[in-house]
Amino acid sequence: MTTNLTDYKHISIDHRGVPIIAGSTLKVIDLVMAQIAYGWTPEEIHINHRDLSMSQIHSALAYYWGSSVCVR
Repeated sequence: MTTNLTDYKHISIDHRGVPIIAGSTLKVIDLVMAQIAYGWTPEEIHINHRDLSMSQIHSALAYYWGSSVCVR
């Protein structure tokens, strides 16, 4: 269950304070770590996470790379 939205349309903060992709249980950090580990483009992330829209993927990446706070 999410507690609040962020300034990013598709990113919510769950009850533990962890940023997740809204409408899913996927943590932003898990998506970013997969991108780093496999060198995936946003399109390749989408191929491997068909349940996410391209907007959700781009929002998660922008949230992570644009955030000045520690993303867990």
